[in-house]
Amino acid sequence: MPLFWAIKERTDIKVIAQAVDYYDERLSRYRFLVDEKIVRYVSIAPGLFPLDVRRFGPALIPELPLFPPGDWTFGIIGSHPVTRWPTFLQLSNEPLAGVENAWHPTRIDHLELREIDHSRPHVRLVTHPLFKSPVIAKFAEFPWQIPDYVAETAAYEWLKGTGVGPQLLGHVTEAGRVIGIILENVGDTRPAEPKDLKACRAALAKLHSLGIRHGNIHKNNFLVRGKKVVLVDFKGARRSVDKDELEAEYRLVRAAVCDPYGWGLPEEVAKPPCIPKRVLNYLSGLLLAKPVRRAASARRRL
Repeated sequence: MPLFWAIKERTDIKVIAQAVDYYDERLSRYRFLVDEKIVRYVSIAPGLFPLDVRRFGPALIPELPLFPPGDWTFGIIGSHPVTRWPTFLQLSNEPLAGVENAWHPTRIDHLELREIDHSRPHVRLVTHPLFKSPVIAKFAEFPWQIPDYVAETAAYEWLKGTGVGPQLLGHVTEAGRVIGIILENVGDTRPAEPKDLKACRAALAKLHSLGIRHGNIHKNNFLVRGKKVVLVDFKGARRSVDKDELEAEYRLVRAAVCDPYGWGLPEEVAKPPCIPKRVLNYLSGLLLAKPVRRAASARRRL
């Protein structure tokens, strides 16, 4: 069957994830939900659609060719060699990677989750009949993200019962394969601030005492609830008994907690001063204003 036609018109297609190349030099990749039950991974060749179409699902879908029927998971859309119209140039039914080290008995398909909030990338507040209150769902939107969840799945098994991080409540699946995790929602928390430095160090020290390196020291990964700090985001975690390595990570806590913008700091910055954000904003304003004043005075002299 030619790949540029289909015998069935699409009845319902939604973009549920996208990785758009804004420079239109590489493939833009999409995760589509078809007929509310089938997930298709489709890449669109550069030069086919303008950016405002590629990045906005409702504008993109009417421009797409009909989705071919049959058993396929990956497709590539490009220009037809004769008509130059958008068409499926390639289809593939390659097996999709999954999290092979899933250990919790509870498995929930991603389509059964009802999303409440999605304010952080890959972190969703969801509901499901199995749980009395909302929980956190984290899962791979594209196959290349699976290794992150392999690492995080292993880390939560190491941490089971320690109280260092949230409790893992189950795994997220897509068509049977495991693609992510379901976590306890640690409610009523806030990102760490300079005043929480001691508690953050204590939380990380407890993790290190278990022989685990966190791997992503960032103020938003230290969640403060009352006087207790809970660590999250373990996709960079790994086993380590190297005292120098764990000590180096421990020294990063001050830099991370004192980072006013939450951008994260390079590892070589170990002990910066804790300068309040309002002071940094004021100093930044002065630095930006000085060149303007000098330029104006120079013009007056001329």
